[in-house]
Amino acid sequence: MNRPGSCRDHFASRRATWLSPNNVRRQWRQARADTGLEWVTPHTFRKTVATLIDKEDDTKTAAAQLGHASEQVTDKYYIAKPVLAPDVSDILEQLGADRGPDDHTQGPTSPKRAA
Repeated sequence: MNRPGSCRDHFASRRATWLSPNNVRRQWRQARADTGLEWVTPHTFRKTVATLIDKEDDTKTAAAQLGHASEQVTDKYYIAKPVLAPDVSDILEQLGADRGPDDHTQGPTSPKRAA
């Protein structure tokens, strides 16, 4: 059994006794409410840590930090993927191209579709 003050100790009181799980949950809820971060969970922290380590080092290191045996689990569930669409603005600008009054097509003809 671990004692408060050991290297594996995470939730000890100032008196070197264990905090009750209910008190830890209450303090955690209050801290999130006070800062407007009610959406933050322990899983949020794990995902943030994995994403940062992957960005600064690699997925293998992130998986090891989280204690995962498989990099695939870390990559699939923990590392945030960028939400960026490819830049297709030049294609979309064709939608605003001038058309004659008799042009009733649905949109620009794609060279790929013309084949």
